[in-house]
This record gives sequence, structure tokens and C-alpha cells, in this order.
Amino acid sequence: MKKIILFLFSLFFIFCSVVKAQKPEKEKKAILGEGLALYTLILANWTSNDLYYENEYNINVVKGYLSYRDKDTIKTIFWREIDTTTAAYKAQTFRQAGDTGAAAAKAPKKLDELRMVVKTVKYPGMSVDKSNAKIKDEEERTPTNTEKLLMDYRTAVYKMIDADTSFFKLYNGTVLRAVPFDAGSQVKVYVYSSVKQDGVVPIGGDYLVVFDKKTKQPVERTDLHKECILISGQYKGKASDLSKSTLHTHKEGAAKLITPTDIATLLLYKSQLQWDEHHVVVGKYTCIFTMIDKRLDIIPTVEFQKMKTKKKQLDTEEKGMH
Repeated sequence: MKKIILFLFSLFFIFCSVVKAQKPEKEKKAILGEGLALYTLILANWTSNDLYYENEYNINVVKGYLSYRDKDTIKTIFWREIDTTTAAYKAQTFRQAGDTGAAAAKAPKKLDELRMVVKTVKYPGMSVDKSNAKIKDEEERTPTNTEKLLMDYRTAVYKMIDADTSFFKLYNGTVLRAVPFDAGSQVKVYVYSSVKQDGVVPIGGDYLVVFDKKTKQPVERTDLHKECILISGQYKGKASDLSKSTLHTHKEGAAKLITPTDIATLLLYKSQLQWDEHHVVVGKYTCIFTMIDKRLDIIPTVEFQKMKTKKKQLDTEEKGMH
């Protein structure tokens, strides 16, 4: 009987170990998928914004822009808001009351009735590239329901940013950008820090706000990194290194693994980098992201430390041979 109990206990221990080991793998798939989706949306924002300027469209009318996925196409919309202070708008807002000749005010329009899409850029096949961009010569139009939804949550988050600067921190040399996307029963809005300075990659200064579609209320608000650091695009190691990498460590209370914003940021700045791999050390796990093939691996930090130690030993031995 003792042997049976011991055997069952051993099986239970092995099962728990396997489940424990599988957990990062499940999370890895979700993080990588969301990171690549976020990267595509931000890349579409950047590319479409460049195209808007290059085509010399009227930038003065633009109130905002955002990108979203529509089946197998990425779309970027630019919109304006009708100016309610103009004489033309005020003339439309009043009507004659019956035969009395008295002017009666109409109900003021809601915000979503004031927004008009002035330009749409499409990227068929999910391929975001200037050469693949389709810009239809269209009249301004009313936003679709999906577009209205994303606009609303984007606006809500920018209001949060303005109202709570102790939570949404603006780090020196950065600008906060909000990127909404539809996540089924929820809408997720990622906020990331963009920099104007060349040669550096901003890691951190990022947030996630999750809204419930039914209640339209925020159900989650997370400061993903608790800090913002700028990593040089130059590689500080040896030119002969097979794998050129950089590293950052998450503070206590920050995300438990690499974040979708980390992945999106690394890919967005890839062309400016002299290194091709980034490591994120988070407690007992270390995440390894390789930009060239968009590969994410999560290994125990003890194993990662062993790899680093082994590399140091090999470097020392190599120096001794010269």
C-alpha cells in the first residue's frame, strides 16, 4: 500500500511539473500573437501617416487616425470632427417651428455623428507596405460601427491619460500613443511610448486598458513595465558573436513575461538595430525574442544563467589562446 501511495504521489508530482512547464508555453502563444497583431497595427499607423503627408492631403482637418483588421485587409482611417462653432453648422442646427416663424433648436449632435472619415488606406493580404497601399479617391463618409467603436475607446483612453498623469507617466523625450483593437467580447487599448530620438529603442512606458463591450467600462488597467528605458541600437559586444543580443529585466510588479508591446517595439525598430535578439529576464523565466524570424522562446532563468556562464567561459578561453 505504501508503494502504491508513493507511486501515486510521484505521478501527481510529475503531472504538476508538466502542467507548470506548459503554462509559459500557453502564455507564449497568446503574447506572441497579440504582439504581432499590435506590431501590424502600429506599422500601418506609421506607414499610412507617411503616405498622408507624402500625398499632401490636408493635415489641418485631421482629428485622429487608427488602424484595424477587416478580414484579410488592414485599414487605416483618418477622420475629422465637424466644427460646431461655424455659422454653417449653426444654420443647420436650427429649424423653423411650424408657421410661427420662431426658430427652434434641434437636439445637438452626438460626438459619433460629428466625426467624418476623410481618407482610408487599405493593405490587402495583411501586407503593410507603401507599395501595397491602396488609397481610394472617395468622398468623406460616416464611420462604420466598428470604426465608431474603436474611435470611442481610443478617445476614452486619451481622456484617462490626460486625467491621471500619476498612472500614465510621460517619460522624458517620449509621446504616449493609444492603439485600440477588437478582442471579441473586449476591446483592448495598448498605450506605448514613442520616441523622436534616432538610434534608441524605448522599452516600457507602456500600459494596457481593457474594456468590456457590454458595459463599455474599463475592467483592467495595467502599467506593464513600471518604468521606461532607452536601449541603444548599437551592439556593445564582439562583432564575431554569432548571436548579438540585448537584455532588460522586469521590475517587481511589472508583467510576468515579455509583453506584446515589447515584441511590437522590437519589430518596429528592427531596421535601426545592430543586434538581432532580445532577452527579458522576469523572475524564474527568461524570454528570448529573435527579430529575424519573429521567434519567442521562454526558458527557466537558471538555464539562461548557465548559458551566460558557459559563454563567459568560452570567451575567457578564447582570450587566453591569443
